[in-house]
Amino acid sequence: MIPTRLRHLLAMAVLTGLLGWFVIDTRTGDLLSLPYLAPITAGLIALFELGLAKVVRDKVHGRSRGRQMHPLQVARALVLAKASSATGALLAGLYAGLLVWFLQHNGLRVAASNATVAAVSVGACLLLVLAALLLERACRAPAAPDEPARLD
Repeated sequence: MIPTRLRHLLAMAVLTGLLGWFVIDTRTGDLLSLPYLAPITAGLIALFELGLAKVVRDKVHGRSRGRQMHPLQVARALVLAKASSATGALLAGLYAGLLVWFLQHNGLRVAASNATVAAVSVGACLLLVLAALLLERACRAPAAPDEPARLD
């Protein structure tokens, strides 16, 4: 499986940011408040993935006691990491686009309260992307002692 490229995540974030800004700019009559639990959920998932990354890294590299992880468990963790990094990038871009619009229209009462939620959501989604990339890196098999190190 090809490692996740940062430029792909950045491209997804920029495109959804532009889309989010455009949609909210054309639909301002339907402006609702953003859910306050969105950044909490993203943050909790990021913390789970950070913990999972440590466990997987220790098990794959043989640093922990007990049994090794089954290869399918590592593959499932890798799929979770790939999906989370893409989702985190998409949501971070969307919330960033909304945040830009809210800051441009700070005179609106709803925009002022939503700007805080959007800013915290961007931060939580970026933390999710970071945790997912660390989990993806933890799923890599260690290089054999006689094999030169690979640069992916």
